[in-house]
Amino acid sequence: MTTAFKPDYASPPGDTLAETIEFLGMTQTELARRMSRPLKTINEIIQGKAAITADTALELERVLGTPAHVWMNLETYYREHLARLRATEKMEVDEDWLGCLPVKDMQSRGWVPQTKDPRKIMEDMLVFFGCATAGGWIEAWKVPVAAYRKSPKLQSKPEALAAWLRKAELEGRKQFCNPYNEGAFTKALERLRKVTTRPVGEWSSTIREECNACGVAYVILPELPGTHASGAARQINEDCFLIVQTGRYKDDGHFWFTFFHEARHVLQGKLKREWLVEYEGKEDALEADANLFAREFLIPTEQIHAMRDKHAGKMPKAAGKELASKLGIAEGIVAGRFHFDRIWHPSFGNDLKRRYKIDELGAADAITAP
Repeated sequence: MTTAFKPDYASPPGDTLAETIEFLGMTQTELARRMSRPLKTINEIIQGKAAITADTALELERVLGTPAHVWMNLETYYREHLARLRATEKMEVDEDWLGCLPVKDMQSRGWVPQTKDPRKIMEDMLVFFGCATAGGWIEAWKVPVAAYRKSPKLQSKPEALAAWLRKAELEGRKQFCNPYNEGAFTKALERLRKVTTRPVGEWSSTIREECNACGVAYVILPELPGTHASGAARQINEDCFLIVQTGRYKDDGHFWFTFFHEARHVLQGKLKREWLVEYEGKEDALEADANLFAREFLIPTEQIHAMRDKHAGKMPKAAGKELASKLGIAEGIVAGRFHFDRIWHPSFGNDLKRRYKIDELGAADAITAP
């Protein structure tokens, strides 16, 4: 997450006022006289003991020529800074909560600032997740995220998954998307089938361009340790959906199956404002439908039967390559489907798959996943 620079200091507007009247060759007494204010009031403003009100700002504009909004902005920033310092000093650090969060991973990836100050870390985590308290985080993230842990093999850490989903959401909201159009999205998916044969470096940018035009944000975000997710989808506002992939498994078959699986979740119209997260071993009605869609959209079963009949009931490697060419898709997708359907032994045909590194996908996360 790109974080705006926030210095840990702020000068009272009185410092600027003192410098201004000195530059103009004016004393505090003369300023007080021109403003018809007690000298004590002017002195307290300069010392930061009294605030500059809107009326005072207007009077300073008339006397000194500096616009009233400049004085008001200086005052607002200074008072905000003091309030923030007080809030930080009073903040109770929830060490148990912070201990569960993947703080170091988030810091190393630049999602939050680098710091060892517990209070600052507490503040950074709350800001990142968009929550005012750790209790609010539990309600907004841990409770719903815990429901995603469906895989009997890979139990995810809800805190890591929540951080990954939140980062994906933040990245997705940066993209400009047209209002969602189901018909346009369906046509875009047809075009994206052909993209599977392009170089790896073109995948994500092309998917993003096509999706954004139809009202779907698209993000590649490597998983955090303990996430164990391939992809996820949700609705981020009334007119826009979001698809995110981790790129795990690092071969074209898994990558494209995951994308079309998540695309189906968008088409199902059941996302609302809740995440649907893809896990190995997770199988409910929506997941079964998404799996079926991805398989059949990429390789219709009747095409497999036809190719097998053409080769006298056998399916040599040449038949897999021929099927990929006929459908206009990557050979690795065919190999992945044949492995899943147990047409080929898991050790056969792997040379048809294209392997990649996460950074080749143009991921939103600058850190390359291991």
